[in-house]
Amino acid sequence: MRNPYKKRKTILKMVENDPGVGFIDIQKETGYGNGVLSHHLKMLESKNLIRVLRTERKMWAFPINSDPSEDVLRIYLRRETCQKILLLLMRQDTAAFSHICNEIKKSPSTTSTTLKTLVENGLVKKIPGFEVRYCLVDHDRTVDIVSKTKISKTEVLKDRFADTFSYL
Repeated sequence: MRNPYKKRKTILKMVENDPGVGFIDIQKETGYGNGVLSHHLKMLESKNLIRVLRTERKMWAFPINSDPSEDVLRIYLRRETCQKILLLLMRQDTAAFSHICNEIKKSPSTTSTTLKTLVENGLVKKIPGFEVRYCLVDHDRTVDIVSKTKISKTEVLKDRFADTFSYL
C-alpha cells in the first residue's frame, strides 16, 4: 500500500468505526510502523479529519465530529478494571467498596486505585456514609457510550499487566 491516501483512508475508517481507538490498536490492525502511523495521524489531524488526545505515553484518536466530553469515558471503558466497575455500576444504582472488589475479582488496592481515578475523572461519584458507596455520575450517558464502544484485546492485556504492579 504505497498510496498515502489509502493509508489515511484506512486509519480514518478505523477511527470513525471505533472512536477512541489507541495508537497500538491502529498499528496492530494496519501493520504500519511507528513513524508511518504517526505521520499519517498528524496529517489527518492537521486536515481536521480526526482529533487526537495525547498523554505522555499514550494516544487515542477520535472522529472530528464526536463529542469531546465523551473522550474520557471512552478511554476508561477500554481498561478492563475500569470497564468492570462501570458495568457493575450500570447494573446497580450504588455499590459498596467491598461488593465492588468481590464482583470485579480484583484486589482492594487495585479496586481503590481504579475507583479513585474514576472519581477524579468525574465518571463515578463517591457517596459518603457509614459504608462508602459508589454510583455513576451520569447513568444514561454511560449506558449510551458503552453501547457504542469496542473494547480492544490489547487494552485488556495492558490493564492486566498494570494491575499486577498496582500493589507494589
